[in-house]
Amino acid sequence: MKNKMRFIIPKLIGATLIVGLLTFVLGLLFKLLIMCTVLGTAIMLIAAKMRNRKSRKVFHGHRSAISPDPQTESYTAVRPQSVDVQSNFAIIPIH
Repeated sequence: MKNKMRFIIPKLIGATLIVGLLTFVLGLLFKLLIMCTVLGTAIMLIAAKMRNRKSRKVFHGHRSAISPDPQTESYTAVRPQSVDVQSNFAIIPIH
């Protein structure tokens, strides 16, 4: 019995160390993936806020070109000034 213990104990200790090391590495990998996910989400949110802020600035900057009075609502199509208004619109069927 004593010989069996001397034979099994070193292998059991070695297996325990290997399993412990693998668990440690997998834990580090899992933490790294979580950290990358959180960091990527934060970066995407910041980029979206900056993009929205920039688009709002562009929209407010061009608002006076669309309608002279921003309080009035316009229900007509916005056309460039270079396009002449034509009254003879037609529906052209496509077969």
